[in-house]
Amino acid sequence: MKKEDLLRKLGSRKFWACISAVVIALVAFFNAPAETTERIVALISAIGGLCIYMLSEGIADSKPSDVTNYIETKDFKE
Repeated sequence: MKKEDLLRKLGSRKFWACISAVVIALVAFFNAPAETTERIVALISAIGGLCIYMLSEGIADSKPSDVTNYIETKDFKE
């Protein structure tokens, strides 16, 4: 697996929802109280949100900022 693929997966909301679902299922399997389940879900959500934010900021900062977008009129001539 390439580094880019790993970073994309870590930044995926679907990935963090899957992790939460697996942890919730394991906690429920071991008959943990509801309060414990809520705390674990909150912790995973916080970590997931933080990872997504850090990855998206890193990607945004890695792009050159001196790129100028322009439109050439020759592109629209028929």
